[in-house]
Amino acid sequence: MVNVEIKGGICGFTTQVYAEDKTGYKASFRLESKCPNWKKVDAFLGGKELNMMTELFKDKKTGALNSQVMEVSLKMIPHVSCPVISGILKALEVSVGLALPKDAAIKFIK
Repeated sequence: MVNVEIKGGICGFTTQVYAEDKTGYKASFRLESKCPNWKKVDAFLGGKELNMMTELFKDKKTGALNSQVMEVSLKMIPHVSCPVISGILKALEVSVGLALPKDAAIKFIK
């Protein structure tokens, strides 16, 4: 199980992502958040088995992105620059061994 904490920024919401390997490049996730929009995403996708090759990579033949995480998030989250979208995908990627766990950050320099 991979656990990631994401601080959304000025909204003040913190979201916990729990991603779990289901073997064969399949994984699922659950979210804990006070953000009402991320609660909707969790209700729709939370616990659903997802194919990580489809979630993380564009189709080689068509170049199309067929990610359910991206599709659902962009429909339900009004703020498309929310870092939770990236955090979910990164947690899933690490959970199946396609990446190593390493903190990432967005830092504003004055």
